[in-house]
Amino acid sequence: MPPIYSKEWKIPFIQNSGDFRQTRTSPCEKACLLGNSIQKVHTLLAEGRVDEALLWLHVRNPFPGVTGRVCPHPCEGKCNRTSYDEPMAIHSLERFAADHGRGLRLRPLPESGRRIAVVGAGPAGLAAARFASLLGHGVDVYESSPVMGGAPRQVIPDFRLPKDVVDRECAAAVEGDVQVFTNVTAGRDVMVADLLKRYDACLMTTGLWKERILDIPGREHLKTAVNWLRRMTLERESLEGRDVAILGGGGVAFDCAFTAKRLKARSVHLICLEDDSSMRAPAEEVRQAREEGICLHQSLLSRSVEETDGRLRVKAEKVSSFRFDETGRLHAEMADEAAFLLDADLVICASGLKLDETALCGMDVERTPRGMVKVDDDFRTSVPGLFAAGDMASGPGLVASAIGAGRRAAVALHRFLCGEQAPLDIFIDEEGNVCTQKAESCVEPHVVAFEEMMNIDYHEHAPRQVQPVKDAAPGVAFHELEDGLSPEQAVKEASRCMHCGHCMECGSCVESCPGHILEMTDDGPAVAYPAQCWHCGCCRIACPTGSIAYKFPLTMML
Repeated sequence: MPPIYSKEWKIPFIQNSGDFRQTRTSPCEKACLLGNSIQKVHTLLAEGRVDEALLWLHVRNPFPGVTGRVCPHPCEGKCNRTSYDEPMAIHSLERFAADHGRGLRLRPLPESGRRIAVVGAGPAGLAAARFASLLGHGVDVYESSPVMGGAPRQVIPDFRLPKDVVDRECAAAVEGDVQVFTNVTAGRDVMVADLLKRYDACLMTTGLWKERILDIPGREHLKTAVNWLRRMTLERESLEGRDVAILGGGGVAFDCAFTAKRLKARSVHLICLEDDSSMRAPAEEVRQAREEGICLHQSLLSRSVEETDGRLRVKAEKVSSFRFDETGRLHAEMADEAAFLLDADLVICASGLKLDETALCGMDVERTPRGMVKVDDDFRTSVPGLFAAGDMASGPGLVASAIGAGRRAAVALHRFLCGEQAPLDIFIDEEGNVCTQKAESCVEPHVVAFEEMMNIDYHEHAPRQVQPVKDAAPGVAFHELEDGLSPEQAVKEASRCMHCGHCMECGSCVESCPGHILEMTDDGPAVAYPAQCWHCGCCRIACPTGSIAYKFPLTMML
């Protein structure tokens, strides 16, 4: 059998089930929570085609400026280039495309005459609205707060995510036949049961906004983290001369700590269960916290908060191990050590979020053991016509996960409304039209490991391009901590991509073929004379990307 090439897509896919062209892929694309065509984006950015790179991001993610800043980018941790020099700065390139590219207008499918109600204008809800609109359906979005954007707009601090970035991408997401009604709370101002009668389908994406409060003595002295962050976003209350303690070790807890620092707190302490090996916050944030002088007190379980002489005293005990069961209940083994005591003026509780029951008022919806809304693979709940996506169905997760769920939910809603049982491939043609076709049989692409790339020396060693970092000293304004890459840096960084598992049309295989059975075409290398293939493997050895495979058994003697 002659060589089989895995090549980059020529057209962008909103959804594709059959990887008939890309039979091999990279660890970074496999790890991407949104299924972004990372290598294609890098190809376009290396050629200076920023608008096209943004289009390839937008077909999977309406919010690349948001995720390019706040996603912990698990893709980079899997990058094969790590074994060669340094991993690709994938999130920086995503941010560059979002900040410098001009969004191209897409033409949706013809109007279906169906209308969908989406409850919640966070990342999942707006992503669902965007893609459902592109698929030809009308969408009405109901949002309880005065603004769109959910947690990225209301909770994530400006120094991590500027509000103008969220507003820009939210506005673009509701282009087309989408109407947004703010200050409307489901379960109070409008009932979901009524929405099911008025619309052809309803998607719930309210997220998790009800905060867990530790059930410990003195819990009345605790400030809840998300509410505190939302208030500080508006008020910027000075904490000068005050000591702040935060109970929790997740991303929200660290956001509280960084915010307190910028509000000029005298000291900031973070008390958490996790040690360095099990922190729920990204390693970069843990490192930043230590650099900014935030004190991390780890492997501790908070036991009480007492008020003494106008101050608060937190008491915590050392933990030797802990775990959470399927219901979310904590099981901890305590160490035989003296109690930890800490005095503070303000104690913030960041112990997690749970589902607010308000939106489900009057609805008998099946739930998971952890209290989330139970859905099937097509996001359908136990109530006919009612779908759910995002954190309220999956539990607490990343912004990127919510966006991906919203996109997939929109496709599921489209199939439901059209009575389509089979999977669909949804793509953008050369004229910017949204098109659909029946999906071919799904083929799980092989993930190419670094060791499979035999001609690795083809790639030049090059340093990773780093985004400039601004001063993060205590008390500075809430400006964004990092500037983006310059155009010159973006080209250099994108050019470092090794395109693992995808043909980069370098021609090495054609040059190395002793039988001259390969030739270069407009679509890259191809087998011109398959019957004359010797199966010598020279093309595979010469390939710098690991994009060539063979089908066994071979059809001739070697």
